[in-house]
Amino acid sequence: MTDFSVIKKLFHIAEPNGFTYDEIQVVKDIFGQLPKVFVDYYAELGKIQNLNHTQDLLIVPERFQYYKNDDYLIFYSENQKACVWGIHKEDLSKSNPPVYMSYDEKEWNWEANTLTDFFTAMAHLQAGFALEFPSNTFYEIEMNDLDFIIKNYSDKGVSFNQWLEGIQFYGNHDDDVIIITGGSQMFYAANSKEHFTQLNKVLSQLGEEL
Repeated sequence: MTDFSVIKKLFHIAEPNGFTYDEIQVVKDIFGQLPKVFVDYYAELGKIQNLNHTQDLLIVPERFQYYKNDDYLIFYSENQKACVWGIHKEDLSKSNPPVYMSYDEKEWNWEANTLTDFFTAMAHLQAGFALEFPSNTFYEIEMNDLDFIIKNYSDKGVSFNQWLEGIQFYGNHDDDVIIITGGSQMFYAANSKEHFTQLNKVLSQLGEEL
């Protein structure tokens, strides 16, 4: 089974809640083959609503028929379908393939090196809206603010290359996240009051509220 412990700690997930293999078979019947990480994620975490449907949307098995594409298995969508993410059909035999993003489902660009990286990055993005204590405020930050964050908070080790002109994630605890989009906008969240208070005390003084 793929190790999703980073996602579980971020969301305080104690028990698996995923699709059955019969439900996942619906997807396999369409595409013929599915990456191991894809199957593991759907089987273990696929039905957790706040993780997969707070902001952007994991495509559930019964809806894959509405996201058909000649070259890609589309499995994640921005909430208003401004963009989608997919796996190239030639990569479906790989255990942990790269993920690509498209605005029009015609031109595709590399988003993440592996499916594991993508799921982890998306979990951190969803966390900004889904964790118990979100900032509920976006801040416009300057380069010196970003430098301060980079110096004082740990890089979460995953990112988006394409979406929102690139997204980076920072934080000093397993259950918190600072989200930087396009290098100039920030919001943050935590799943414990203590960790949110620590973030808010410092970060609310940076930049300007939008």
